[in-house]
Amino acid sequence: MRLFMLMPLFVWLYEIVSLIRPLKISAWYKFIFALILMVGISREFLYRRTARGFDVYELPYPALLAMSLIFNFLVITFFILLMKDACFIVWKIFSRAPFPGHCASLFVFSVSLCATLYGTYEGLRVPGVNSHEVVIENLGKEFDGLKVAMLVDIHADALTNREAVQKIVNKTNSLGPDLILMPGDFVDGQVISRFKDLEPLKDLKAPLGVFGSTGNHEYYYDLKGWLNALENDFGVKMLENEHVILKSGDAELIIAGVPDMTGGQMGISAAPDIEQALKDIPEGSPVILMDHRPNGAPRNAKYNVALQISGHTHGGQIPGIFQIAKKMNGGFVRGWYQVENMKLYVSPGTSQWNGFPVRIFDPSEITLFILRSPE
Repeated sequence: MRLFMLMPLFVWLYEIVSLIRPLKISAWYKFIFALILMVGISREFLYRRTARGFDVYELPYPALLAMSLIFNFLVITFFILLMKDACFIVWKIFSRAPFPGHCASLFVFSVSLCATLYGTYEGLRVPGVNSHEVVIENLGKEFDGLKVAMLVDIHADALTNREAVQKIVNKTNSLGPDLILMPGDFVDGQVISRFKDLEPLKDLKAPLGVFGSTGNHEYYYDLKGWLNALENDFGVKMLENEHVILKSGDAELIIAGVPDMTGGQMGISAAPDIEQALKDIPEGSPVILMDHRPNGAPRNAKYNVALQISGHTHGGQIPGIFQIAKKMNGGFVRGWYQVENMKLYVSPGTSQWNGFPVRIFDPSEITLFILRSPE
């Protein structure tokens, strides 16, 4: 824990030595630059001073945005400086000329600033729509062409506020979905503070219904309160080790959901139980499963699930972290995977997480599946 707390200080000192010190500017400007970066490493402390629970930041939007920009710059610059200093070592080995430290620092600063502005914009903008036609085995002709919208990892909070959530809802409704599925991480915060930010979900429109399952972040707050608000106030039917059967003529389509594993680990709710979720389903009916984390796919594939939809990974967010996210999530990070006879789709998320609100080459999305029957 102490090492974890010292890491931000190490990053700050490293950037002073490697980025700021070589710059040919006055000591006064270097001091101001160092103070600005200090805000980045102090962000978590400042947040916690205003927090009302895990990752609940109750600062004004402009302050949150400014601190997010500085923090994102700090993280991105750290990785670019590592590459710069690797080049410095090679330069010293093979060249007798002085290393152009000032120019190298200016280059790192410019690249980091551009990447920060672009990545923060990508993290906060209204997501685009990513459409996929997907063949579902045993899907009845009555469901051919069914439009299923997927929203996940909204993380409503003081940064992804009511206005942002309303824009997501409006864009989703404009697609005319028949069915909307939401596999977790709706919110960061208590019901009393975040209810209005998530309230636009009540405006979602889909004739076959809006269904959800919990993500890990729901368990960091008032789980029962949020389940009640989602179902009774916002009209999201939560499927926790449960399923519903959609019917059209003689055709049936199973929509199932399992809770995130966090509830079982914390002892406050049931662990994900695919057997319970699919108990007594009609034999041969195709199943679409909501499971917040993708790493349960190998287990779920053994139960004749046709399609699993997941989130949680945020697509890795930036190059480099992608590989870490892959290792932590069973090799599943973003997009399509085939797991035995089951299709798995991992969304990069519909919004961003305030813990690191940046996306580089990893845009958020509203996912639209168009279901197709086999030929």
